[in-house]
Amino acid sequence: MGMDWENLRFFLAVAQDGSLAAAGRRLGVIHTTVMRRIAALEESLGARLFDRHPGGYVLTPAGRELLDTLQPVEDELIAVERRLSGRDQQLTGTVRIASIGAFSPWICDALANLRKANPEVRAEVLISPAAVSIARREADLAVRVTMSPPEYLVGRRVAELAHGIYGAPSFVADGGAPFDPAAHPWLTYNDARSDLPQARWVAEHIPEERVVLRTNHTPTLVSAARAGLGLAILPRYVGDRTPGLRCLETLRGFGQHLWLLTHQDLRRNRRIKVLMDCLAEELAKHRDLIEGTAPLP
Repeated sequence: MGMDWENLRFFLAVAQDGSLAAAGRRLGVIHTTVMRRIAALEESLGARLFDRHPGGYVLTPAGRELLDTLQPVEDELIAVERRLSGRDQQLTGTVRIASIGAFSPWICDALANLRKANPEVRAEVLISPAAVSIARREADLAVRVTMSPPEYLVGRRVAELAHGIYGAPSFVADGGAPFDPAAHPWLTYNDARSDLPQARWVAEHIPEERVVLRTNHTPTLVSAARAGLGLAILPRYVGDRTPGLRCLETLRGFGQHLWLLTHQDLRRNRRIKVLMDCLAEELAKHRDLIEGTAPLP
């Protein structure tokens, strides 16, 4: 039986994502279609490519050999696609923007301004706490908080983030006494995000027994702080815009910056350049909030 080359696309998706469901979401098909494609590929090659486990699909030695062969080919094809896309000088078509939810109102304001002058431009906005891969064309441009962007990405640094210690209005110093963070219950990130500088700050300054909640999810920190469970370190652009929270102290020096980033192969793409200009202009309006120099609400 001859091999259907389309099945290789499904193989790569499962190998990279680790499950049928995740591969199906990436490819826009249901998981049974992915399963059928993998089975057909294994039959045509006469080799089992994955071991099926409750936690996902794990490559067999034959699968690893196939992935090692295909990966450089896929990388080169993606690079060719980026270079050809980068020659597009028309202000038409779709641009894909990756970000976190906190920036979506400002992104939408920028897109509204962009489309007033360029009505043929459309957008897909991908909101995810994880970094969406620009290298694999999952997005064309990212609004990203990072301490150090990868070398293959180019763009603009918009602002340096300031953070604050936030809590419900009930968290006030008694009788005008100096604010003592360690005297209060705390909310912080769990081990999955313990590398974040704000999580390290809590680990270094707050006794372990004072931590009453851990999570991998920033909106949960916000909700817990609003509910009065404890104090949390949040970016000023999050905490200052959240009703029911009070900033007790501003923290600086975490080294996190807000960047607009695209792949170096797309830097001459006119759509990307115009969009980046538009986003930079909109985000600059909120620099005081991002950098924590705006008056506290």
